[in-house]
Amino acid sequence: MLLLFNSRFTVEADVFIRDWTIITEYVRDADYLNNREADDGDSMMTLLNTNDTSRDLVICPDKRSNIARFINNKHLKSDNTWYLHKYQ
Repeated sequence: MLLLFNSRFTVEADVFIRDWTIITEYVRDADYLNNREADDGDSMMTLLNTNDTSRDLVICPDKRSNIARFINNKHLKSDNTWYLHKYQ
């Protein structure tokens, strides 16, 4: 896999990948929203939204993540595993 940057990041395969091949597992940190309110990251996503804001969880891929961060989620097969499938 190649991670390329023009005006934005894209991922391209440098070899042929068969349909339904597992290509990566999404790696990231999860943290309480209270701990990340002053964070300047622009990629946080809500993981758990509760009635108690001190218990809300967010996904924070800015410090520790991998190439899965740049792959479109239309290829998502399960919560953590990314598959590549050709859509027609």
